[in-house]
Amino acid sequence: MLHLYPYKDHNAVVKLFTKSMGPISCWAASIHKKTSKTKANLLQPLSIIKAEINSKGTDSLIQLREIETSVQTPHISLNIEKSTIAMFLAELLLKSLKESTHDETLYDFIRDSILLLDATNERCTNFHLLFLVRLSDHFGLLPKGNYTAATSYFNLQDGIYESSPPLHPHFLSPAESEWLSILSSKSLDKFYEWTIPAPSRRLLLRGLLEYFELHLAMIPLKSHLVLEEVF
Repeated sequence: MLHLYPYKDHNAVVKLFTKSMGPISCWAASIHKKTSKTKANLLQPLSIIKAEINSKGTDSLIQLREIETSVQTPHISLNIEKSTIAMFLAELLLKSLKESTHDETLYDFIRDSILLLDATNERCTNFHLLFLVRLSDHFGLLPKGNYTAATSYFNLQDGIYESSPPLHPHFLSPAESEWLSILSSKSLDKFYEWTIPAPSRRLLLRGLLEYFELHLAMIPLKSHLVLEEVF
C-alpha cells in the first residue's frame, strides 16, 4: 500500500502497487466504519495485502472490496526508524512509479525490501539510501562508471562521474560521489556494513532525490525532511 486519501462519509481512495497491474487507484467505500470489510488499519504505508477488487468502481476507479494482510510486518510500525523509512519509501514510490509500470521484477524487489526492513535487527541508517540506488537500477538509471581520484564529481544531470564540476548546479561533491559509487555495487541486504557520516548521508539523500526528479520528472518529496530528523 502506497497511500490512502480520505474522502467524505468514511470513504477513501487507496493507491496500491500490484504485481499483475502495476500502480492502481481504488475506491474504498465506508472504510472507517466498523462493519466495513475493508479495514483502514490494514492500509499502512508499505503494508502487504491481499485484496478483492471490482473493476466496476466509482468514477472509473477500481472498487477495493475485501482485504486481508498477506504478510505480517509488525516491526515496521513499532520502530520509529523503520516506520519513518516506510513512510518515506511509500511517498517515493507513489511519486516515481508511473501508471503504466507493470514490472513483476520491480514488485518482487519492493516486496523483498519491505520484508528485509521488517526483519532486520541492524540499524537502518543507510537503508533508504541503498534502496534508492537499487531502485534507480530498476528504472535504468544506475550511475554509469565509478568514482576515482580522476573522476570525483557525479553529474546528476548526465548520470556519470566527471573530473570537474559541471557547468550547472546538479552534481555531487567528491565525498558524496564516492559514497554513491560504493553503494552502487552493493545489494540492499548489505545496507548496514558502512558508517556514512551524517552530513554526507543527508547530502547524498538530497542528491539522489534530485537525480530522480531530473530523470523521472518526479514531484519533490516532503517526507525526507522527517528522515533527516530521525537519522
